[in-house]
Amino acid sequence: MQTDSERFDVAIIGGGPGGSSTATMLAKAGKRVVVFEREKFPRFHIGESLLPGGWELWTRLGLGPKLEAENFPVKQGINFGMFNAPPETDTVLLTAEYPMFFDRSYAFHVERARFDEIMLEHAREHGADTRQEWTVHEVLFEGDTAVGVMAGPNGQPPHPVYAKVVVDASGRDCLLARKLGWRNPDPELNKIAHFTHFHGGWRRDPDSIMPKDAVMPTSTTTDIHAIEGGWIWYIPLRNDIVSVGAVLDARFAKTLGESPQERFEKAVASCVQVRGWLAGTEQTMEMHTIANISYLNDCFVGNGFVLVGDASMFIDPIFSAGVTIATRGGVYASDTILECFAANDFSAERLKAYETRIRLPMSRIFKMIYNWYRILERQDANNIISRARNIPMLRDRFITLLSGGYEKVDMEQIMAAADEADDSYLLR
Repeated sequence: MQTDSERFDVAIIGGGPGGSSTATMLAKAGKRVVVFEREKFPRFHIGESLLPGGWELWTRLGLGPKLEAENFPVKQGINFGMFNAPPETDTVLLTAEYPMFFDRSYAFHVERARFDEIMLEHAREHGADTRQEWTVHEVLFEGDTAVGVMAGPNGQPPHPVYAKVVVDASGRDCLLARKLGWRNPDPELNKIAHFTHFHGGWRRDPDSIMPKDAVMPTSTTTDIHAIEGGWIWYIPLRNDIVSVGAVLDARFAKTLGESPQERFEKAVASCVQVRGWLAGTEQTMEMHTIANISYLNDCFVGNGFVLVGDASMFIDPIFSAGVTIATRGGVYASDTILECFAANDFSAERLKAYETRIRLPMSRIFKMIYNWYRILERQDANNIISRARNIPMLRDRFITLLSGGYEKVDMEQIMAAADEADDSYLLR
């Protein structure tokens, strides 16, 4: 390794799903790629529920066999419980009902520490130079064009690493967006999340929600429960662990107590089903908190650089879209970057094709998220999710969108199927 300066085709900041997927695609295409990851993998991260819409991406990455080999719990759908209504009124949406829209009609519940490690190892196996415990201190510019980064092993002086393209996949740190003033928190989604893991929590019998011939080994669902002031997720993982989180309106959360643990416990206590499922369990992890959850940066590209994954936006976790969008962003960014190499043009104008492409799925899932929080604000028992139990077209469209089929259906089509006026919920 040179200590004065180095040169690559592409320098990537961050080794999460966005950075790793970009690195894999570009390295497979023969580009010299370096990935700088500040932490040592495996490391904890939230976002454990994946979507069937990820299969087309995992196939392009060549990642499918590795995911299958891990024996993660199989996720076949999502279950919505509304404001402590009886369990028999829950809305269960199973991708297997409409398998024609996806390569496979299931996904997984994963420990993100292991999932992200698999993705970064995969990039290295395809030729990317992956450097863990390296910090990128700044992006180097000549005028308004990114030309590389200043990076070095943690605790050591950095040195220049030059590249034709810099990919900022730095996660919620948003290295470039903060520097450029592009980070744009969403005041409509001023939420705070408290989350942890438990051992020994209740696990759903898959035979109770789907035909026996459709049940896969270790099959489960993601559970979402609306409560006053927010909602709770319940995600069964391997080794008898469940991930549980409470996502609350930031102002309401303050009424539940001072500490994250107290707020979480009071939120869980307010949900009859989840409270019962956790009775007698052992909390196995310290409480984690993410505040000011959602943001959508003003721009995703500039001369010589792109923003990918959480460095471009952070999606509220309600519909488990984060990993899928980050991976899709990495794949889309690599497609555009390869076109830039072919044209020897790395301008913002040329890179804009990536931003245009990734903003479509982002805009569609954000609209659904806005609708979800309007349902919570109104405590609407006759909401469009509940009505999907009895309206086939609405059910079809919901399952498609919430399984990650963002290019296949939009929120306006869902509202039409529900016979709901577009302006009755918050749409953008």
